[in-house]
Amino acid sequence: MKNKIQRGVSISCYCLLIFVFCSCAKIPGTLFIMEGNFFNSREMYTEAAASYFKALEYDEAAPYAEYGLGSVYTALDERKPALERFAAAGKILATLPAGEHRELRYRIPYNTGVVLFGEEDFAAAAAAFRAALETDPGRIEAKRNLELSLLALAREKPDGSQVTRDDDPGEAQKALFEYLRMREQNQWRSREWTEESPAAGPDY
Repeated sequence: MKNKIQRGVSISCYCLLIFVFCSCAKIPGTLFIMEGNFFNSREMYTEAAASYFKALEYDEAAPYAEYGLGSVYTALDERKPALERFAAAGKILATLPAGEHRELRYRIPYNTGVVLFGEEDFAAAAAAFRAALETDPGRIEAKRNLELSLLALAREKPDGSQVTRDDDPGEAQKALFEYLRMREQNQWRSREWTEESPAAGPDY
């Protein structure tokens, strides 16, 4: 049985803000990410995916392109390819300096956790939310979702099945997903503009 969990706007990726730097070689990839985010925010997923695939051709944009594709697949409820794209974005970031792309390093495990929670793989979801908190320990939504994942895991029956409504009538109210896209969008926009700086590298 699923518990109430905060589902960040990063699932649809429409608040992925771009920092455009002076290097002209980096502008095309950045523009494709911006274009993809524009389409994604309007639920034009085919067009968004096309833009993200174009952005994959640019090294500096590749982790954001993979992440954007993951958000598109998640919005389409294609969870397996979404997880694959989030994992691909994480692998690219692992090759880059640890101090760069801070928000994306948080968003990848966070949204991986959201998808895994939807799959009712609560142990893996908890591990993903822990990884997100290792990147940014102050994020309340990740802390809350970790607690909910652990609670859901604890409520599993010994045979691996979930507690049903008959087992706990009050649990039905907790079983709803919370789609807090607009609030999360505002939070992310604020954090991106106030915390990121060009000195940290090409962090869009």
